[in-house]
Amino acid sequence: MPADMAALRILNTAARLSEEERALVRRLCVFQEVIAAGEAFTSEGRSVTPRLILSGWACRQRTLADGQRQIFGFLLPGDGLGLSADPRPLDETTTVALTRVECVDAVMLREILALQDPRHDRLRRALATARRYEDTCLLNHVVRLGRQSALARLAHLLLELRDRLQRAGLCNGDRMHLPLTQEMLADALGLSLVHVSRTLNQMKRNQLIAMQNGWLTLLDETYLRSACDYGADYPVLH
Repeated sequence: MPADMAALRILNTAARLSEEERALVRRLCVFQEVIAAGEAFTSEGRSVTPRLILSGWACRQRTLADGQRQIFGFLLPGDGLGLSADPRPLDETTTVALTRVECVDAVMLREILALQDPRHDRLRRALATARRYEDTCLLNHVVRLGRQSALARLAHLLLELRDRLQRAGLCNGDRMHLPLTQEMLADALGLSLVHVSRTLNQMKRNQLIAMQNGWLTLLDETYLRSACDYGADYPVLH
């Protein structure tokens, strides 16, 4: 799949882009950079350089003095960061590549959109919708951490990731590539590594999911949705 396809699919979900707007995104994707796994995009308190992620996974996180990490959310292919004209707290949170990440500098895109040219109205709306969805995911994350059981937390996160990958054209039905370690899942869900391992094994025994070679399949989506009160509510502006 072309490098820019995931970003275009996600943006087009939020607002049907004109051919001129699509061409603008494609031009940006010519000049790519690579961020190695474990390398930070930015550190706490510093605004991240605007980027579009073409491939790979990253996360927003905070590490405590004792070394414990809390992951606030995952960044997937097609996601943008630092594109808001006004700084957002999420853009000043430590952002780290979890896998090898390919991305493009989107400073020019942010500056072009700041000109308020009506030819780019749909693209501005698409990015605003994507930011609102980020906020929705963060609120869902608060509920996961505060009120859900371990199984419900995992089920909700997996369903959310599947839906996001599906919008980017990176999901084969209910089967998706999941390059997250159990430690990463534990840091995201506020669980111990042992608890995550036990819960995943329970889900596999109950034939709710299947995992093999970094791929995960949702075997019983109806049960998983019911178990975690999941609603795939994505704001769309056409």
